[in-house]
Amino acid sequence: MTERQWGAGSELGERLWEDEAYIEAGDSTASENSPETDLLKHFAMAGGVTHEEVLLLLASPDDIEEALRVSGIRHNGTDRPSLSRLLGWSDRNRRLKVMSRSADSESITRDLRQGAQGIGLIRGEDALKQGLLQEVYSAWLNSRSAEKSALLRRRLIMLWTSYWVSIFQAANGARCAVSLLLDSRLSSMLELREAQDAQLESLFRSMEQCSEEGVDCQLELLAVRPAHADEFISIHNFMEEVAEQTLMDQKRFVRIRYGALLGEGMNPSAAAEIARLADVIVLDSERLEDSGPSVESRDKVSVFSDMINRIKRTKPQLTLRINGVGATDLRMVYRQGIHEVCSQPSELAAIRITGARLEMRRRCSPIMD
Repeated sequence: MTERQWGAGSELGERLWEDEAYIEAGDSTASENSPETDLLKHFAMAGGVTHEEVLLLLASPDDIEEALRVSGIRHNGTDRPSLSRLLGWSDRNRRLKVMSRSADSESITRDLRQGAQGIGLIRGEDALKQGLLQEVYSAWLNSRSAEKSALLRRRLIMLWTSYWVSIFQAANGARCAVSLLLDSRLSSMLELREAQDAQLESLFRSMEQCSEEGVDCQLELLAVRPAHADEFISIHNFMEEVAEQTLMDQKRFVRIRYGALLGEGMNPSAAAEIARLADVIVLDSERLEDSGPSVESRDKVSVFSDMINRIKRTKPQLTLRINGVGATDLRMVYRQGIHEVCSQPSELAAIRITGARLEMRRRCSPIMD
């Protein structure tokens, strides 16, 4: 067995065990029939195991991100070969879809290259938080002259369209979920709809431009926290109306799935009625800390349990995604029967590895810990 110190600087050290030698060595650290032993044997049969791979394969969900950091297996955002191998194995042995929460083209390109399976949520207001888009948007909101307001709106749509084009180009055919804009500065429903109209027009114009360039766009449009089915229908009709006005005859060539972004505390019956009409439901746990003091990570999924149960009884085939969870939340994600998770880029590797481990444990044991 080759000894290796953390941070030694070489690629990852030598392989510790090669196929038969490792498998026949016996189980000195785990019981013969434990899920951990089966996992190690399964992985070793693919070509041997390194110190780092054993560490990441057996670390608790709480420790995987720390193990990634101290091992040097990921450096400056680049995955070393052993991590790529381990992540590739985890993707082949996991049904759970793991999506990114990135909202800029560079991060999206990186996340998809490193294994993210789409962009699970871009909030409508994400692009308006910095740079020229923020400046023009703020100037538009504050303009008092009708002529100046119209000029700023045209400029806003032009810049916003360029942003969405860069997003779809980076996604390169992967799914992108986008929620409608929410802004506390918009005091009336009329002002909100006008801003969302500009957002939607820029989205649809970008899809039209991408289509002309041969770039595939898979857009999921999300209504934000509709209170009941009638409100969801109203928002859906609004989105469809803007699509028809912007795309006209080209609308039939554009693929759009409509859904809803739902938060904690929603009436489960209302959520189920919305789900009956939707193509996708995204549960938003990212802002749970805003709703009360010290929401623990284990509660991020369980707070939605009544809503999930009603939705699954109403429309069991519907895609259910939860946004804002980490590796420590995955046991509850699986227990609730959620199909997809959306997380910050720093969480993706740990979630992919932990998900594969939990799914293999389920197959190895009738009771998943």
